Amino acid sequence: MKGKEARFTMNSNRIAMRGLWASCLCSVLLVTTAAQADGVLVRTQQIPAASRTALAVRIQAAHKQHPEWFNGVRQVRARAAELDAHKRGRLAPLSPLFKALGRNALLPMVEMMAFEATPRGDLNDTAWRALQGGLLEAVGDLRDPSVRSVLVAVLDGPETDEVVVRAAASALGKLADTSDADKLIALARTPGAKHKAVLAGMGDCRRSAVATALGDMLAAHPDEPTARVIVRSLGSVGSAWAWKTPDVATHADEQAAVRATAARALVSAFSGYEGDVRTAASNALMMVDDPSTPSLIATARQGASAPLAAELDRLAERFARNPTR
Repeated sequence: MKGKEARFTMNSNRIAMRGLWASCLCSVLLVTTAAQADGVLVRTQQIPAASRTALAVRIQAAHKQHPEWFNGVRQVRARAAELDAHKRGRLAPLSPLFKALGRNALLPMVEMMAFEATPRGDLNDTAWRALQGGLLEAVGDLRDPSVRSVLVAVLDGPETDEVVVRAAASALGKLADTSDADKLIALARTPGAKHKAVLAGMGDCRRSAVATALGDMLAAHPDEPTARVIVRSLGSVGSAWAWKTPDVATHADEQAAVRATAARALVSAFSGYEGDVRTAASNALMMVDDPSTPSLIATARQGASAPLAAELDRLAERFARNPTR
């Protein structure tokens, strides 16, 4: 009897081990399959292996435990063509629909962005851009550092569409780590098709290094279209309202430096440009609403031409009754 019991135990152990190995092999195959698929924004292989595997494992677990999370994201994607057909602006507003799904939609959105090989089907260019931009905007608002590798892959990839690149830069900027600021600054200083879109999105990275870099680039007196983009990003990075939100609380100690740097660069741009750039600088100064602004304007007025002095006086009056305050 003892021999039979021993053999039974050994057989049971072998069966258990086979089951364990089968389970492990299944998991590996699932992760590998996910790693070989492509999303609507990047090829999965563009994501570094460690991050790719970690995200794939989390996505697989979420599929098992909460399949309803994925259904919600798919339903929004399924409406892309319909919403595009009835859009009033440049792109259909998919971002609010993704955002309405809440934080539970993070992994399903990441899957669609970088893992799930969903065919584009009959989506036209504007519907496709609305889908891509909507996913990036919604993911960016969640400010989850686990998606950093996906956002960097979008920015480092071949995509040059303004909507996509700007949304990716904004999403990465909202993570606001020092590495994120450094990445955006490096991209913004690299000439090419992505340059202006990165400049437009990096204003959501409210860090002192970003404000300084934007100010330096504006001080180089770029062409007017580029200057307008930088001015608007300075208004965003130094926005007094944005600095009151809990989203930037982690770097609250940089608020004074960021807003002062932005104000200084904007007053300089107001004096150094005319037309649309000057108007944009005035509007941005109202957003930043930095206490140093009146003294900056007074300093700029010294030695200014009569027409510019008059414009600076009007700017000072507008700031004194700032409608955004």
